[in-house]
Amino acid sequence: MIVVGGYTRISDVGQLGDGRDGRDGVIRQREDVYDLAKLRRCRVHRVYEDNDTSAYKRRTRRAGFEDMVQDLETGTISGVIAYTIDRIARQPRDLERLIDIYEQARRPMAFATTTGDHDLTTTDGRFQARIYVTVANKFSADAARRISRQKLADARAGRPHKGQRAFGWVDTHHVDEREAELVRQAHKDVLQGKKVSAVHREWAELGVRGPQTPPGKTIGYSSVLYVLRNPRLCGYRSYIPQKVRERSGRLDPVEYLVERTDGKPVIGTWETILSPREWCELIDELNARKQTGSGRSKGTTVTRRLLTGILQCARCGATLSSGVYQKGTASYAKHGYHYYCRAADGGCGRISRSGPPVEDHVEGQLLERLRRQLAEAKEQGVDPAPGASTLSASLRQIEADKAEARRLRADNLLSLAEFAREIRRLEAAEQHLHEMAGAPPAPMLERPSPTVGRVVRDWNCFTTDQKREELERAIETVVVKPAGKGGAQRGTFRPELIEIVWRS
Repeated sequence: MIVVGGYTRISDVGQLGDGRDGRDGVIRQREDVYDLAKLRRCRVHRVYEDNDTSAYKRRTRRAGFEDMVQDLETGTISGVIAYTIDRIARQPRDLERLIDIYEQARRPMAFATTTGDHDLTTTDGRFQARIYVTVANKFSADAARRISRQKLADARAGRPHKGQRAFGWVDTHHVDEREAELVRQAHKDVLQGKKVSAVHREWAELGVRGPQTPPGKTIGYSSVLYVLRNPRLCGYRSYIPQKVRERSGRLDPVEYLVERTDGKPVIGTWETILSPREWCELIDELNARKQTGSGRSKGTTVTRRLLTGILQCARCGATLSSGVYQKGTASYAKHGYHYYCRAADGGCGRISRSGPPVEDHVEGQLLERLRRQLAEAKEQGVDPAPGASTLSASLRQIEADKAEARRLRADNLLSLAEFAREIRRLEAAEQHLHEMAGAPPAPMLERPSPTVGRVVRDWNCFTTDQKREELERAIETVVVKPAGKGGAQRGTFRPELIEIVWRS
């Protein structure tokens, strides 16, 4: 009696909420397998099952099919029984894998279906099987084309995606408030400088899971980035053709927005989490972070410490590096890491400071300076002359634009010619405003930025990257001076050895 394997498969588990899970189909096929095995006088070693799995899509891996092929190769089974041949294969290459095994086998083999047997050890049997699979492949291609056309029509009409829900929604239309609040908070944090990796870390600590997150896992970094870039957040409809998905897997939906005839995005019929303006701001920020500036070579590690690249050796002028103390030492237990002048990078190698005390001192000095600015502005209580508020606001914006242009130039994101043109444009606009006011240019009253209050208030909630951004905005460099005889690390921190050079 030949030992065979039964194979059952169904592609579709039904539409969401229609009560079908696909099990009925594979159960019926299993009954047909055992009935046919009894008729052919075969013993079924195992029924290999692939529920809700396509045999046509190229990127789909069928676990049951792969197990069956392996058992055929090792001789555990000597044949296959299925309802029809298109349950086993809808791609010719899958059939050819089976044909190779049957051709090389040195034992009796069986290949039976309820619609007829196929002797894959003979030329005629292989020819017949190949015709059946080719026809099944054509039917699948035709069906895929019709489904793709229907999905495109749904997208152009603004109808939501069918099937599995998207992160942030309980179904195709209604928002999940808990997940929506996570997205809104992430939108604010990213615009304030927080990295997506930090958002992902926070979500993972909260145990957040996405619709496709495997059991026992938390949401992955790529899924968080996909959620934040999803046009669905603001109601925009996207459509990625199935053929493109199969070639490339998960793609950026921003690049596949569906547009109306006038070029504007199609608006969907579901509840939204962000406004189009908020979503566009988020996408602009994420896209800007893809650019590589001159400050760090592509592929190098990211900055890990708060003052890396800011601290400077007073002896030789080299930028201090950071490193971890040797494990098991008292310094490691107390501070963990330190900043030091690295001789291998051209430094003198003669200055070192424990990291946390220096960072606490610099942070405290920055916050004290910002609080002083706020207090002075409050005490002065001086406002621009009546009617001059619009002029002052415009001049402050021009100054901010100049500073931004200088930053972009320093980061090598603007060419010298582009930078010069932008500065000339801003200076011309500034001169024009002064001429309209009927007064010669005069120095503006220095006022703290509107963000100063937020920085002081939320400093303890900032990530390392957000803190670094504020430090670099206010500080030119921090010079670490030599301690002299006796050293600096005798259990007390000496602030007089740290000199902060503020930006003017």
